[in-house]
Amino acid sequence: MSAINMLHKEIAGYRLTEHIGSGGMGDVYKAYHAVLGRTAAVKILHQKEHANRFRNEAYIQSGVNHPNIARLYESVLTGDFPCIIMEYVEGITLDSLLQKKGKLSNDEALHIITQITNALLYLHEKDILHRDIKPANVKLQPDGIIKMLDFGIAKTKYSPKFTQQGFLVGTTEYMSPEQFEQKVEKKSDLWSLGVLSYEMLTGYLPFEAGNPLTVRSKILKASFTDPAILVPEISTILQEVIEKTLRVNPIQRISAVELNRFLKGQSAKKTMSKMPSFTKLFSIPGFSSFQLSKLVSRNSILYLGVTALLIVLITLFVLNNSAETDSKVKGESTHEVPGNNKKIKINVPSVENAVIVLSDGTEKKAPHEISGKAGERVEFTVRANGYADKKITIEITDRRGSYDINLEKLNQ
Repeated sequence: MSAINMLHKEIAGYRLTEHIGSGGMGDVYKAYHAVLGRTAAVKILHQKEHANRFRNEAYIQSGVNHPNIARLYESVLTGDFPCIIMEYVEGITLDSLLQKKGKLSNDEALHIITQITNALLYLHEKDILHRDIKPANVKLQPDGIIKMLDFGIAKTKYSPKFTQQGFLVGTTEYMSPEQFEQKVEKKSDLWSLGVLSYEMLTGYLPFEAGNPLTVRSKILKASFTDPAILVPEISTILQEVIEKTLRVNPIQRISAVELNRFLKGQSAKKTMSKMPSFTKLFSIPGFSSFQLSKLVSRNSILYLGVTALLIVLITLFVLNNSAETDSKVKGESTHEVPGNNKKIKINVPSVENAVIVLSDGTEKKAPHEISGKAGERVEFTVRANGYADKKITIEITDRRGSYDINLEKLNQ
């Protein structure tokens, strides 16, 4: 039965009023229950071969209750077709928002990432894997609260196996390296969140190509352009989120628990940074500055003790800084140790005749390998007919072997 013919029909007391979308397994309608006075979203299966997966979706979502996840009200049958009746979420999908705005600010992206992390933390604690984190499955409400949607391919440790060997489920661009080997785990959702974070902040997917095989190859190597090249104003916190989530080896990838802790810690640091530096360094937990001064004034001995402690701490601080300065002069940096030349490959995907213009004016056809010592910063310009020039600055590092540069077409 077509979506149009289903309009105005009633299912479990809900009258279908509007067709609002179609998914991999069913059509979704906006509906209203006159007795309950409640608006809902009704998802109707239209492919009987997916009935077991559809029932699994209802089973998983029935046990979920979180402010950042759309609630399931009930699961019923209409004729031979299973139906899921769930919370109707007002607002705009993140997919539509990105199409409208292109990319989001640091604050907007962080607000969404934090909420998705909270939802994933909740799901993973219940041993639920979403497996399809992408902009189309995230809805932003007018009050700024996000809701995760569509648990069509979610699974728990009790879920039966629906996917045949050799077949993949998920959206390729958001899939983690291990998903291509059908070894999905909780941290696979964190990889997808990393892809989503990159897309929100830059307006581009980190892994793009003309065909799925090339996309897969890039994902397996985590080969993507440094987001700071595309968006120089990206915050350090969000750069770290992307770096910690887009690690090929799940063992080295951050978990939902760790990411939640990291984001909370960064929020606390941001609050602390507003304090005067002296107060931040020498504040005593449990005492306000007024209480501390009052305590010191009452006891001159304590006052002398505190003064002596401050002198010792300041002395240690100065000595420590001097030691660090000496070590840097001697080349003992803890980050990058200068050594033999490293090579970084510069790619310009899907653009023919692109050239890399080096700082001395030399032009090299892309792709081109740039050499330098670890820690060295290299500047160059990427140029191609019909595209705007893009000036790039990269740091030579052992952590990256290549960069993909995206160019913007000129208006004809």
